Amino acid sequence: SRTDTFGLVNVEALACGVPVAAYPVRGPLEILDGAPAGCGAMNEDLRQACLDAYAKRDPEACRKWAERFSWDAASRQFIANLEMPGFD
Repeated sequence: SRTDTFGLVNVEALACGVPVAAYPVRGPLEILDGAPAGCGAMNEDLRQACLDAYAKRDPEACRKWAERFSWDAASRQFIANLEMPGFD
């Protein structure tokens, strides 16, 4: 989709070891930014993104990358942002 604000389906696919093929828009950009090549591909030509994602797929890298978006990871990040120096 070109309008996903986050794209939970992308994280769910990665958690299952499936690379993501997506348009280079908000949501997929945030999820795949810095990800290993085997986690997916983005392209304005979605067919090409699918071909690239399939050719470079790395299920273990996908699963490992998806851990960054787990509830545990999100909770740690949220708490870290609450614990700001100078605020009690």
